[in-house]
Amino acid sequence: MKVNELDEGAIRDIGHAFGYYDYGGEQGLASFFPSQEATSLYIQGYVRGMLRGVFLHSTGPRNEGFIAYKLPGQKIGWRTVKPLAGGMLRSLGLSGVLRLARAMKRGGPSLRDRFDKERKPYLFVGLVCVREEFQGQGYLRRVMDLAFTEGDRLGVPVILDTDAKSKCEKYQHLGMELAGTRPFGEDGLLYDLIRYPASKATAE
Repeated sequence: MKVNELDEGAIRDIGHAFGYYDYGGEQGLASFFPSQEATSLYIQGYVRGMLRGVFLHSTGPRNEGFIAYKLPGQKIGWRTVKPLAGGMLRSLGLSGVLRLARAMKRGGPSLRDRFDKERKPYLFVGLVCVREEFQGQGYLRRVMDLAFTEGDRLGVPVILDTDAKSKCEKYQHLGMELAGTRPFGEDGLLYDLIRYPASKATAE
């Protein structure tokens, strides 16, 4: 279900689920933010951007889970970027944003970068969230199925990256393949994942 509007409580719920995620000792993207609440505020800005660009989808009227994805050929305009950039600057400050950008660049090209360079179409997932009160009830599969169904319809792979092995393993359990890892920060890793459309997977 495409989401055109969302109350502030739900936006805060998404931010909290990300900001207070238990990494279990791993170094995720959150380690670049000064606090868990700062991470939450950045994610809230990201969600507002996805709402403005109409990239956000949910599992149903109760909004148990959310996913933001971009279809092949879709453009991300200033209307989407403005709240995202604002959330990042408020959370990190300019020096923190530059530090994060340098860490991302040192890790090398992402799977998304490689697809862009080769001009291959794909569906890119930028955000996945199950609200904390609904976690452990199978909603992650329902959220990802929204993207997988669209990828199958278009005949393109679904790709995403994530910042923790624990998250990576959940996506692999749902049928995604690990396409590679990239170093991030001092000890962290970013995980690039892909799920090929059903027609290609069947043919192989």
